[in-house]
Amino acid sequence: MSASSDRDRVLAATDILSVIGEVVALRPKGREHVGLCPFHDDRSPSMAVVTHKAAMGGNGFYKCFACGAAGNAIDFVINYHKMEFPEALRFLAERAGVELTPWEPRTRSANDGEPTRDEVLRANALAWRYYRKVLADHEMGAKARAEAARRGYDDAVVEGFGLGASPDRFDAMVEGVRKAVRAGGADYPPFAAFVAAGVIREGRNGGHVDLLRNRLVFPILDELGRPIAFGGRKLDPEQEPKYLNSPESPVFHKSRSLYGIHAAKRPIIEKGEAIVTEGYTDVIACHRAGFTNAVATLGTALTTQHARLLRRLGERVVLLFDGDEAGQKAADRAIEVFFAEPIDIRICVLPDGLDPDDLLRSEGGPERFAAALAASEDALPFMAGRIARKLAGRGLSGRQQVIEQTVQKFVDLGLNAMGGLRRQLVFQTMAELFGLQTPELERLARSMRPRGTGGERMADELAPVALPSSSDGVEAVSGAMLEVSPGDAARRRARIEAERRLLALLCVEPGAASVAVSVEGCGTLPLSEALSPGELSDRGHSAIFAAIREAAEAARNLSFDALLADIDSPSFKSLASDLYLFGTELLRAAAQSSVGGVRTPAEEILDSWRDLENLERRRRFKSSSPHPAARASSVHGERREQGERREQGEGREQARDEKRDEHGTATPSRGTEPDPVSPAANDAASAQERLARLRERGHDATAVTSLFRRRPTPTAEPGRSSQP
Repeated sequence: MSASSDRDRVLAATDILSVIGEVVALRPKGREHVGLCPFHDDRSPSMAVVTHKAAMGGNGFYKCFACGAAGNAIDFVINYHKMEFPEALRFLAERAGVELTPWEPRTRSANDGEPTRDEVLRANALAWRYYRKVLADHEMGAKARAEAARRGYDDAVVEGFGLGASPDRFDAMVEGVRKAVRAGGADYPPFAAFVAAGVIREGRNGGHVDLLRNRLVFPILDELGRPIAFGGRKLDPEQEPKYLNSPESPVFHKSRSLYGIHAAKRPIIEKGEAIVTEGYTDVIACHRAGFTNAVATLGTALTTQHARLLRRLGERVVLLFDGDEAGQKAADRAIEVFFAEPIDIRICVLPDGLDPDDLLRSEGGPERFAAALAASEDALPFMAGRIARKLAGRGLSGRQQVIEQTVQKFVDLGLNAMGGLRRQLVFQTMAELFGLQTPELERLARSMRPRGTGGERMADELAPVALPSSSDGVEAVSGAMLEVSPGDAARRRARIEAERRLLALLCVEPGAASVAVSVEGCGTLPLSEALSPGELSDRGHSAIFAAIREAAEAARNLSFDALLADIDSPSFKSLASDLYLFGTELLRAAAQSSVGGVRTPAEEILDSWRDLENLERRRRFKSSSPHPAARASSVHGERREQGERREQGEGREQARDEKRDEHGTATPSRGTEPDPVSPAANDAASAQERLARLRERGHDATAVTSLFRRRPTPTAEPGRSSQP
């Protein structure tokens, strides 16, 4: 394996059996190890950890044959421990003793005062250390300690949430930072980093002052427990405002930061549910009462970025509101998140207008709080209840107006682009609310367009692109019904199977993408140049081959577990794992049936390439058929292929541009070479003449049995219908 990247070096040094074996009981079975899959409710071992032959140069991968979860060691850490990629990489690097490439901050000129992200993080860390020292100081921290004690914060809370205090001075931190900078410490961040972090700000009359003065300080920590911002509660009644927070900075964004996430992360994973409150003290009160899966937004309503973070950890979000008008509006905004992210959102209105801190500190508070959580309502029915109150007492026109406004709002939020089942549930809720039939509401929604170019673009991007089809051999194309012959379906199946065999072998030996193959009209080319991802008829095949080709073009020695790391989609990772297992069985079957020596993966890949070439010739021959339906079907097929190639960025024009000869003329690539027969000659005689020429060249496009050499195929393909 190439050591050109930290990721590849970490994968090479990581024992995936040890990583997974720490959380899953594994036992050997054949050439793999199997165990209960931790990603679904597994009753019998359905996850295999494949390490034989070190996954052809790597350290193996895991694959669940029930839920489809698959990937390498980094993928497992990301999905099981709910880490982001950089965090997972650091975790495995430390575990394996691999030293990652030091991150080099960007070079700044003497006149460039903009600090780096790393400097801002270090400035926050130093500010946090300062605030904690102030809280511990006998004199300066006395008032803050008294406030903490009044709220019932013991040493465990102070330590667990890293509470601090700021002294009753406007420039205490300013003076301390300036003194340290003058001392010239090599690792000390510049003064500008503290300004960028927000702990020091410009004063009204010029100069700089501390952000927080005479306040109990709540550090805002990220998932790794690093301080990224601070909040301060006043200690004197005359101070305003009551709470003061850091401004946004290069490391702090309110729309995706959550207070308490460092302490709530594991409980959220274990319970599958996050409680979202509206303040620091509410979070601490929840944790003290045993509700340790609580976090808080920071001066903003729940956003889609918050939802994405929480969706990695659990399945549900419970939003706490005290029942006032602001809470009701915040609940309405939560509906937008429900439409944007596939996560269950529930609304919990606390009794008597109390906030969590007040409720939990009252007599019987924890029990009342738990009862309120149990009575929480799904976001959509909660909103439906508010709409029902609007409908009460309205006449026919008024009810029509409310219905149309509600449907339009849902369309604006992406209703028409929603997945099938989730979309149907929304329509059922609306149908029950309005007393209408679901098809009527669906027709109304389809007649509406999202207001705003962003919404229209989202709807267009998410709209289904697959053509409707049925089992009776008929496809709908641009409003016309065209007959699809059994032969067309058979050829498509043969094409997909040929692609599958080729990709399976490439998954076992990704480096074989550089093998030279013969391309009609182009001579000999490396396989990575001869085939474009957009030419493959299956989207998963296209994505996998694109990753293999990218590594080949970069001259990077690719192992299978590194290939999995290059593939983003979990479903495509699962497909690649199936293909790898199928490829190993193909090679095993070929070795058992070969005479005179073991066939190499490259030899099998060459045979599979010839199969694809023969199928391509047959497709071009059939496209010259004079039958109108066949011509229309060919046009439709070409349009669909062009659409897929545009999505993959692999248009055939680009292929021609890349293959210009020394005179600057385009050399046709495979699939774009001019047809030997004139496009106008679509009669039977011309077809027969072209067929005769093809036969002279040794290519009988009508004799299917002569196109392929019968190759050994395993009786049971792993990952298809059987478990390892």
